[in-house]
Amino acid sequence: MSVECPLLCFVMPCYNEEQGICGTIATVKEKLERLEKEGKVAQHSVMLFADDGSVDQTWQLISAAHAACPDRVKAVRLAGNRGKEYAMWAGVMAAREAADVVVTMDADLQFDLEAVDEFLALHSQGYELVYGLKKNRGQEPLHKKVAAGMFYGLMKRLGAPIIPNHSDYTLMTRQVCDALAEYGESNIMFRALVKSLGFRQCSCYFEVKNRMSGESKFSIRHLFNLGMDAMTSFSVVPLRLIGLIGWLVFVIGLIQIVWTCVDVFLGNPPSGYATLLCSMWFLGGLGMICMAVLGEYMGKMYMETKKRPRYYISEKLSKKSLPE
Repeated sequence: MSVECPLLCFVMPCYNEEQGICGTIATVKEKLERLEKEGKVAQHSVMLFADDGSVDQTWQLISAAHAACPDRVKAVRLAGNRGKEYAMWAGVMAAREAADVVVTMDADLQFDLEAVDEFLALHSQGYELVYGLKKNRGQEPLHKKVAAGMFYGLMKRLGAPIIPNHSDYTLMTRQVCDALAEYGESNIMFRALVKSLGFRQCSCYFEVKNRMSGESKFSIRHLFNLGMDAMTSFSVVPLRLIGLIGWLVFVIGLIQIVWTCVDVFLGNPPSGYATLLCSMWFLGGLGMICMAVLGEYMGKMYMETKKRPRYYISEKLSKKSLPE
């Protein structure tokens, strides 16, 4: 059942955002005040920043904002740079203790804040999970757009719970956050885990705005790592493909044996050096590719068996986790 006037917490992971963090705080604060005035969220709704071990002045600026407005600005700081997925997780786990509704978003404000009104309207209709889909990709470089298209296409074919232009702009109820907290795996892809929970959910399109300051920290390398985590965490299709390739190579090998026997029987033995060399390179490369894919899965299993903490919180800017 939805909450008529929920206590809202914006959770924003950030890393080296000193150029734009003050503008983000002012903009989100204004949005929260407007939502409270319109009666869409409860009084004392807040924003919570999850600093992913920034090495610039990001944490100091957040600390100053908290000192100036402790009831509105909250923050947690990871002890080191663990990555956006872990920072997002840390923020949600800190916010779920008191917030009725958590909205995750990037700290650069490229996600249109006005879409939150529609998120809240869908929540009032009983939806427990609303995930944002990008209408456009803003002023993103062409190579990143191409890479993103390939990523979503591959994830769809592998059966991962991700849809094209899915983003981390998501509304979750406290029940969804509590369910998310029960996942104990170390290798996480936040948006895929959230969508796979199975609560009453829907999507909502939003505009991607141009970044006002600073530059994106998300690179092709990060996208590749994210894809590998999604593939090995949510799909066994690559393992099955290895089996199919193995059978195909086995059948080709049988055909070559039969062909060679027939040639020998007809008195035309093939020259073996070129054939042997090609076969060695082909099978050697194929074996290495298969071992690499298997190694990804084994590596994930290895990390999961360690049961290491995902992160440590070194500092927290809040008298409590959130106002109650």
